[in-house]
Amino acid sequence: MDTRPSSYYHRTPAKLINWWFAVAAAMGKSPLDLSESGLLAAARAETGLRRFGSEHFLQGLRILLRSLDEEAELNAFGRLNARKRILRPLKNRLWANECYERNPEIKDIPIRMPIIIIGPHRSGTTRLQRMLALDSRLQHLKSWEGHNPAPRLGSRDKGRGERHREVEKFLAIGKRMYPDVFTAHPMNADWAEEENLLLNLSFCGFSPIGLFNIPSYFRWFMQSDKTASYQDMANLMRLISWSRESTQKRWILKNPNHLLELPTLMRTFPDARIIFTHRDPIKTVGSIMSLMWHTSVQHSDLPSRARVRDVWGTYSEEAARRFVRDRKEIPAHQMIDVQYSDMNQNWKKSIRRIYEFLEIDLTPNVERDMESWLHESDVKGTHGRHHYSLEDFGTSEDEVDDMMSFVRREFAIPRE
Repeated sequence: MDTRPSSYYHRTPAKLINWWFAVAAAMGKSPLDLSESGLLAAARAETGLRRFGSEHFLQGLRILLRSLDEEAELNAFGRLNARKRILRPLKNRLWANECYERNPEIKDIPIRMPIIIIGPHRSGTTRLQRMLALDSRLQHLKSWEGHNPAPRLGSRDKGRGERHREVEKFLAIGKRMYPDVFTAHPMNADWAEEENLLLNLSFCGFSPIGLFNIPSYFRWFMQSDKTASYQDMANLMRLISWSRESTQKRWILKNPNHLLELPTLMRTFPDARIIFTHRDPIKTVGSIMSLMWHTSVQHSDLPSRARVRDVWGTYSEEAARRFVRDRKEIPAHQMIDVQYSDMNQNWKKSIRRIYEFLEIDLTPNVERDMESWLHESDVKGTHGRHHYSLEDFGTSEDEVDDMMSFVRREFAIPRE
């Protein structure tokens, strides 16, 4: 297992930020404020707004802040990253609440038969979502809207340009700081992205778990009731539709985390159509461990491979067990299963089967657009190969296969 300290892998900008804050601390300056009162005050000051609406989000925020303070062992760059990633959701909650207060009809917008892609991390959910997003008859969450979902009513065009530029800058910095993350999961402000970004506004998405060593928050996250947070997510979808003036199109969603929350998801969207993706668990578990290590390694100086292995191994097994248990309550006509290997071998056959399930005509133009997208992605290497080794995390293919054998048997998932 790789036991080298995370500082061995730090990129130059992170090293410089850590050095600068060390100098500042030596001069008596206080570290960046990660207190609840300080963050709420900063969000209010930067938006000029006071009311966050429902305060259910405070439970997750408080547990996150305590875990960051007591367990995460953040370096200065990690602390800076945490502050920015907490402030953005807080500010968007303030802006969203202003929209709801001024336009209460937003929460009455219907969400009809959303199409929800669910599968383990690294099982082809992003590829499938971005292919379906090429169909203009459907609507999807764009990355810039996921990070900045709330219109800014006092700004020109509800702040669309400003919100977009902020996310472009955020992703450009991210690509320099976390190049391996962007190789495994390419991102662009205008590309389809998962609604986990909306759950982040309630501080109950999986993002913090991937970014920081926060075991107390992880335990809370795995057991917490997310009903209110899922309702917030649905209202943010309504808000985005309202701001687009596109309230009739069906949504395409995708979020691996729904594997943990199928009952909550189905209560939120009772007429949803679910596309479940399946892939060799040796590949999905190894890949998500590697991806989350690359996501978090810049934020602490200490070794982190074992921690990442334990968290994401636990997450992967528990998500699969809940999935096997809870999908039995979903009516058969509302779900379909798609194997990753089938998509690789004959994507057209799989897509046609999906469209038939969705009762949507697959037009020649849409199919051509999908073919062009796949070809361009392959030629440009947009979705590059993700290289990793389970041995770096102190585990092996045999151990992962033993842990996840129940889900392989349940869905006849072939080995890759």
